[in-house]
Amino acid sequence: MLDFAKIFGLDGRVAIVTGGAQGMGEAIARTLAGAGASVALADIQHEAVKAVADDIAAAGAKARAYRVDMAEEDEIVALVDSARADFGRLDIVVNCAGLQHRNFLEDTSSAFWDTMIDVNLRGPFIATREAVRIMRADGTAGRIINIASNSAFHATAPSLLAYATSKAGVAGLTRSVAMEVAKDRINVNAVCPGNTATPGQLTSTGPAFPPEQIAKFMPPIGRVGRPEDIAAAVLYFASDAASYITGQTLVVDGGQLTC
Repeated sequence: MLDFAKIFGLDGRVAIVTGGAQGMGEAIARTLAGAGASVALADIQHEAVKAVADDIAAAGAKARAYRVDMAEEDEIVALVDSARADFGRLDIVVNCAGLQHRNFLEDTSSAFWDTMIDVNLRGPFIATREAVRIMRADGTAGRIINIASNSAFHATAPSLLAYATSKAGVAGLTRSVAMEVAKDRINVNAVCPGNTATPGQLTSTGPAFPPEQIAKFMPPIGRVGRPEDIAAAVLYFASDAASYITGQTLVVDGGQLTC
């Protein structure tokens, strides 16, 4: 019989999860910790991410919080180095931190565009580069999982121009890095959520979606996504069950894109 605890278990492994203070990142961190991983949670909201890390630790897992601005290269480099030093190894990196602010094309300044690209695409690039450096040096068969979006493949709303472009970049980053590091036994994949209820969705700035647009966000499955839906997909890619999968983008959107 199959040993599912072994196939999906992460005992002895160390994971970095960015955006771990709330929403998808929090759910991912809790799920990986529940599967046995030690978790380094990073977020710009330090008090909030510390509270999540403390709660995970109180439940019996190893967890530690790091205050990191994903738009700042030196802070990302320090995060990866610190997590490796603090936990003794690095096996999994989940690039989840991101912004979903909105603007129509004519209202999109270069500064707005740069902020979205810096956090959503440049940040994951730097974290991936630094993680690969450590995994290669340690000889670790690592896992890098990027959180993209179904907006990478389909224009879901006009005001999501910068967001969708950044997430399309994440999908491209995933495929290109996967090809380059496959020889190092490092698997790189992306999870692409659809409409998922998160606190970050509520605090995003920009023009409100009109009612007819909101109606289009409801997928055929009949409900919006939950952070736990995304966390389950991340666990799959992080586990031995996905050891033969790399360079893939898994859409988790209740059928919104494909039906």
